[in-house]
Amino acid sequence: MDQGTVPPLAGPTSPVLTTEARELYRRALRDGATGPLPAGDDAVRQLLHLGLVEPDPAESGRYLPLDPQIAEARIGVAWRAKALDLLDQAADIRDELAPFVEEYQRMRQSAVRNDAFDRLRGRHAINFHLDSALGGCREELLTAQPGGGRSSAVLQEALGRDRPLLDRGASMRTLYQHSAQFDPVTRTYVTEVTALGAQVRTLDELFKRLIVVDRRLAFIPAADDDNSAVLIKDESVVRYLADIFDRNWQRATPFPTDYSTAATSAISTELRQTIVRLLIEGESESVIARRIGVSKRTCASHIARLKQELDAETLFQLGYRVAVQEAREGSAAPA
Repeated sequence: MDQGTVPPLAGPTSPVLTTEARELYRRALRDGATGPLPAGDDAVRQLLHLGLVEPDPAESGRYLPLDPQIAEARIGVAWRAKALDLLDQAADIRDELAPFVEEYQRMRQSAVRNDAFDRLRGRHAINFHLDSALGGCREELLTAQPGGGRSSAVLQEALGRDRPLLDRGASMRTLYQHSAQFDPVTRTYVTEVTALGAQVRTLDELFKRLIVVDRRLAFIPAADDDNSAVLIKDESVVRYLADIFDRNWQRATPFPTDYSTAATSAISTELRQTIVRLLIEGESESVIARRIGVSKRTCASHIARLKQELDAETLFQLGYRVAVQEAREGSAAPA
């Protein structure tokens, strides 16, 4: 090892000299020189390396002490220069990697989104994931099915999924629109599924299709058709959707499986009131039909009867006269 070379930077807790090298240097300071030492002594190598001793020209194997301030100045300057160089390198590496930091964050956010949401395309993919989710359902199934009555094939498929779930003791709550109560196929399905322990209610307004499994998975439409869906696995989003369902459920009325004239009349009255409200809001026939879950033809029939009752020829006239009638009835109500 060359005498007076600059040693590598020591770590924050690493001593520059070993205990043996310190003791040897102290003896050299006390005695004016070291005693004869064998070649290759490790303590001597350290002292030579730092420039704290030099060989005694008068006697081989002896070493003379040098001024430690000179060694400190030489090494300190070199180390401080090295530290500044390292700071520059740290700044350079930060600047060089900064663009990748943003790209990495985008990648991670995309990965999180991909983990939380799956886009399902096609009935086969939707049914596969739905069957898998319902097969693992142990506590609760929430379903919201807008649009009035459903086909026999769809309801038979649904019953095939629902029966094992209810047999396992899981609870099931389903929301329909009021208009579904007039569909014989849907009434038959509701009779069967409620006999197994499910609960079914109806609302007088439009809501989005939704399936929530154990409040950990949710399925929502990805478009207006039935050929694409989104599987949601983010628990915070699923809880939010379940809360929306719960609020709708509180406002809904039980689906009557034993129909009576009074029940039919009550539902017809509610549908009529909803149509009236939407007319006042200025909605078109097609929008009203979709909102109450009936066909355009059925909706047109309801509106035609209202036109006849109020002697209106256009939707604009009907909406105006309905609003006037509502205002009169409201002002005539007792305080």
